[in-house]
Amino acid sequence: MDNNFYNPQLATIQTQMQQLQNILNQKPPIPAPQATSMTAPQQAIAFVDGVAGAREYLKKLPANSSAAVFDNAEAVFYTLSTDANGLAAPIKMGRFTLEDVPEPGDNTITKQDLDAFKAEIREALAAMMPKPATRKKEAADE
Repeated sequence: MDNNFYNPQLATIQTQMQQLQNILNQKPPIPAPQATSMTAPQQAIAFVDGVAGAREYLKKLPANSSAAVFDNAEAVFYTLSTDANGLAAPIKMGRFTLEDVPEPGDNTITKQDLDAFKAEIREALAAMMPKPATRKKEAADE
């Protein structure tokens, strides 16, 4: 028996086996690290000294965070935020007015005052309503 003959099926199988062996010998690719932050988003309220203080506070914010900070000297607030890469967004400033909270007053009413108010409303409504014309009276006037 002569083993020196060419078998095309055997050559194809040997090529496929060699390709599989090459695949098995290759090292799996190492996935690239993902740009996710391991810190939880931070939200804080703090007091700062002007825009310069807000900028300093912004430098300390971790990635993917936001904060509202208030000015110590003026009625101004700043909103600060950073993206997932830690880059700062533009600082936004807002102004507000401080007002005293009104003290609760005596908001009660007596039944007599309420009845008087109802009567005034009824009189006002009656004055606005058109008077019904009577035909007998109009016919007599002609």
